[in-house]
Amino acid sequence: MKDFQTISRDLRRMLELKYEPVGVTLYRAGEPLPADLPFTTDNLKSYCQAVVLAGQGRTLLLAKEQMGCKLGTTALGFEEEAEAFLDDGVLEKYGVGLFATEEASAATIRRSFYLEAGQTRAALIAPLSYFKAPPQVAVFTADSEQVMWLLYALNYERGGRLNLPQSGGALGGCADITVLPLQDKVPNVTFLGLGCRLKTALDPCHLMLGAPGETLAALHEHLLAMAKPIGMLKKSRAGQDK
Repeated sequence: MKDFQTISRDLRRMLELKYEPVGVTLYRAGEPLPADLPFTTDNLKSYCQAVVLAGQGRTLLLAKEQMGCKLGTTALGFEEEAEAFLDDGVLEKYGVGLFATEEASAATIRRSFYLEAGQTRAALIAPLSYFKAPPQVAVFTADSEQVMWLLYALNYERGGRLNLPQSGGALGGCADITVLPLQDKVPNVTFLGLGCRLKTALDPCHLMLGAPGETLAALHEHLLAMAKPIGMLKKSRAGQDK
């Protein structure tokens, strides 16, 4: 298997990605943490901000206290008292101005994807090139065309429809593209939510895609196999720009 530095370099080159692909590994209580990597002391705004920072080259080992967004740490299984937190007004507060009723706001949060409460101890969020073994989840911050190619690559052998469930504009970076790929071993895309975009300051055209880490080798191989259609679209666009 090719190393992740090679995979990351090839994916960035072929797709012209602004952000490096990111690996995410979550550590449960009792599991050893990476040697010689201290916890990050920065206080971040959210998990999705950490993903963007990792795409810019940061290697982050985070406890829940550094991750800012409590909805995110709840989805990722950091919070012991997840139900108490959700019932303490967040279901209604989240939906202010976004949903017609408190019930609609609560349904959006309740029907998202969650890891088991209180079982996550730390999150390693780092450029893909940092990893020596596959991360649990690979996250791509990309524009819509780049996401298109990634989905082609992930569906290259099987074909057919892709089920890309959405959390309704909430918990996009944590639940849609991290929890779901980790739990169900499937890729997914998020359009992110208002909070995600406020905290990451991403360009309006950027989305995020998450895929199980074990699919990275095949994704890389399939993108290389699609060099001809990728080049065809680039050539067509270059001709239109003249």
